[in-house]
Amino acid sequence: MVAALAGAALLPFAALGATREFTLTAAATAWEIAPGQKVTAWAYNASVPGPELRVSAGDTIRVKLVNHLPEATTIHWHGVPVPNGMDGVPGISAPVVQRGEQFTYEFPAPEPGTYWYHPHADAAAQIARGLYGLLIVDPPSSAPRTWDREVSLVIGEFSGTMGAMGGGMGMGGGMNPSGMMMGTLLINGKAGPHVPDLRFRKGERVLFRMVNTGNMVHPMHLHGMSWTVTATDGFAAPAPYRKDTLPINAGERYDAVLDASNPGSWMLHCHNLQHVGDGASGATGLALLVVVEP
Repeated sequence: MVAALAGAALLPFAALGATREFTLTAAATAWEIAPGQKVTAWAYNASVPGPELRVSAGDTIRVKLVNHLPEATTIHWHGVPVPNGMDGVPGISAPVVQRGEQFTYEFPAPEPGTYWYHPHADAAAQIARGLYGLLIVDPPSSAPRTWDREVSLVIGEFSGTMGAMGGGMGMGGGMNPSGMMMGTLLINGKAGPHVPDLRFRKGERVLFRMVNTGNMVHPMHLHGMSWTVTATDGFAAPAPYRKDTLPINAGERYDAVLDASNPGSWMLHCHNLQHVGDGASGATGLALLVVVEP
């Protein structure tokens, strides 16, 4: 009885809703980071970032990992208070998943918010090759919603090999003698200036879900407008606050609402300007346009 109570204490968010099942297949894939420029990425379900897993508070999450990589891997559920055997750290809180094997993770959905998933086996190298994705937990349908639409902004620092159509891109954009790319910066799997524009209508309230999957701090700055930060790392802010520059640390997440009040084309970029490039000749790396239509 004591053991059962102790286990319950580790799971504060009881699963009362539906069971949401997903399959994530980790494998090498050709991924286009810019038109005509492909890299050999390691990806979940052939996509960088991997699929956005969306559930509701109270759901049970069940994810089958299938490993088609040439080495062992795991999935760690970043920021989620999962049972110990589901945490994805080999030898500590989960088994390693060998090449050709599979493992099913199961845990209750945490509090509503923005989370992400990634390997914790050779983590730095596997994440840098493209193995990461978002886990979003929605509030109950009865909860009031204070925004009109959502966008996800996932920062990646890619280091991998060039595909048959490859070429230098992004920050550094070069190759080392082993054929590895060095430090190409991505937003939602694309390198600037090829990150798709974000287009809103004047008056829309837009929830940005921002995640830094890399190892550097990226201060993301929005021209012409500002965000209202509502949560960080899945925890609601005690009092929402305004920011036009958000320094996003490695592994950190922000939920921030934009009031699209200022018509025009506005730059959204990392204010470590070495991560952006020369705007006069077309930005590279962490930059895109936010367009507010009248």
